[in-house]
Amino acid sequence: MQNIQNEKTSVVMGEETIHLWGEHQIEEKINQVTFRLSSRAFFQLNPKQTEILYGEAIKALDPLPSDKIIDAYCGVGTIGISIARKVKEVRGMDTIPQAIEDAKQNAKKVNATNTYYEVGNAEKLLPKWLEQGFIPDGIIVDPPRVGLDKKLLQTILNFPPKKLVYISCNVSTLARDLVSLTKVFKVDYLQSIDMFPQTARCEVVAKLTRKK
Repeated sequence: MQNIQNEKTSVVMGEETIHLWGEHQIEEKINQVTFRLSSRAFFQLNPKQTEILYGEAIKALDPLPSDKIIDAYCGVGTIGISIARKVKEVRGMDTIPQAIEDAKQNAKKVNATNTYYEVGNAEKLLPKWLEQGFIPDGIIVDPPRVGLDKKLLQTILNFPPKKLVYISCNVSTLARDLVSLTKVFKVDYLQSIDMFPQTARCEVVAKLTRKK
């Protein structure tokens, strides 16, 4: 695959991808589930540590059979599909159409019929789903390094779920967002995961619960 990025932006991949040779998708296995990935779909680069990362995220979410969960920034559906059997319903969104197609394929392959995936910005789809009557018990956010979009952050503050799991690849923007989120949530704990040994980069899982 050859990707063309003509703009100066925090987004690495551009809109145009040219298939030069070989398969259109690759496969990666996480926690015994095989996920198909298109060229522009987001996926963690260290699969072994990703199992630990997502394990910590699921532990923080503490899923219940009656839970309705939103998987924001869902990518190919790795987290949502991993918890689908533990909850009532999972909805995910991503701005990359190929990622959503991958998520739908991956969900179908494991018969995760209680999942729903839609292309779009989390800051736009979350209010839309709330208006449709889908009230989540928990939200998982895994934003890019720039952190949460301001509109999404405000929507979460206006309609806070019982529990929020924030997966961060940038502790600076995590700290910034937590200043706002702690107006209505309490931080139960933070757990760091060393994704790239011998580097300064790590992921952090933050467990937040709505204040009484």
